[in-house]
Amino acid sequence: MNFVIIIIAIIIAAVIFFMFQINKNKAEKKSINKAPIQTKEQNHNTEFKKIMDNLLQLNILIRTDADLDPEISKTIEAIIDDLKATIPLMMEKFPTETLTYELKKIGSAHLFNSVKEYTDLSEASRENQISIFKDTLASLNEISTRARNIAEKNEIREFKTMATFLKTKFQTNID
Repeated sequence: MNFVIIIIAIIIAAVIFFMFQINKNKAEKKSINKAPIQTKEQNHNTEFKKIMDNLLQLNILIRTDADLDPEISKTIEAIIDDLKATIPLMMEKFPTETLTYELKKIGSAHLFNSVKEYTDLSEASRENQISIFKDTLASLNEISTRARNIAEKNEIREFKTMATFLKTKFQTNID
């Protein structure tokens, strides 16, 4: 008789446990369904915030590197300013265009990585790499300035030309 009571108690406990699990799953599904869906604008804002955070980290990096030439710092800051002004315009006006994608990649990764690689070098290595680094910065400065002018003036033909140029120039470095 005790054996039957134990089996019935186990069955009742199992049924209660499964009912609890079913109710818990239903509650989780309801909370998932009630989670806010991000709009396209919110996604752009989130993406732009991540880019801005990266550029802020870059700005901190260049300001805390005592050995970085002030002219190089000014060039990097000019690029940051152009990207800060251009990327939101591009995301709004031309969200699916190649140029927008490439500028976002420059702002989120390429510029920071280039500067970080240089600042991580020893003093002797920096001297050996300075001309390459300055060429990279000059190229990025030209790109950011041209992109800003294109975006502000809606120069669509120039926009397409520059997008093609950037895609081929950075396809192995940025992706």
